[in-house]
Amino acid sequence: MIDLTEYERRGDFDAPFELTKKHERVQKESECIREAVRCDVAPLTWEAYVAGEPCPGCGLPYRDEEPWDSKGTMYFTEEERVRYDAEEARLKEAHGDCHAMRHSVSGSLTMHCGKCCPSPPLSPRQIEDLGRILGAPKQPHELMRWRLRLYCGHVVEKRSHYTHKTLHSAFTGSTSCPECGLDPATIVDGEAIGLVEEPPGVAKRVPAESPHRPAGTRKPTRAELEAKVRELEAEIERLRGS
Repeated sequence: MIDLTEYERRGDFDAPFELTKKHERVQKESECIREAVRCDVAPLTWEAYVAGEPCPGCGLPYRDEEPWDSKGTMYFTEEERVRYDAEEARLKEAHGDCHAMRHSVSGSLTMHCGKCCPSPPLSPRQIEDLGRILGAPKQPHELMRWRLRLYCGHVVEKRSHYTHKTLHSAFTGSTSCPECGLDPATIVDGEAIGLVEEPPGVAKRVPAESPHRPAGTRKPTRAELEAKVRELEAEIERLRGS
């Protein structure tokens, strides 16, 4: 059985919704990170990439005709330093205002902007390897339901693997809102509310009957035992006075 007390509980859903400066700062940071890696340009298909089509974002090739040995800048030859500095200058002039990450293909010097240029597609082998690493789809009894209140104020339900017992490990601090579309939406309040389904066999499990208690009886509660003690004490006092 899952013990919900082992899961993080943040905030109070019964309290009035109020954003703090910390929530606003975290939301702004999440938006900056998302913008730095977001690219709205459709990537190439694997077939188009193999055929040598250029990046659909900037029009430059992913794979250079002249090979490039990726190594630390301290090991550059004079010629390699000139090539590298020229490429750095080109990227800065073309994408200096994007404030995004950069990416390139192994063996090529040409750099691409993470905001304007989609990453090269994965090969069929890479997709197969990832599928093997990630494994089969998770079963309902392996998924924990979380109740979340988001930066936008909406209260939604999300799911994560039951082994993630903090909001950060389950959702990395933010998620998308299905109500208004805000993405990312910082998680303000959150609590685990139970598995999607109970594990197989749990609902049908019947406790074994005690060999010292007749079938169909139950163990008395503490309150019932205390009441019984009071009755016996009263009976003893009555007998003493008779």
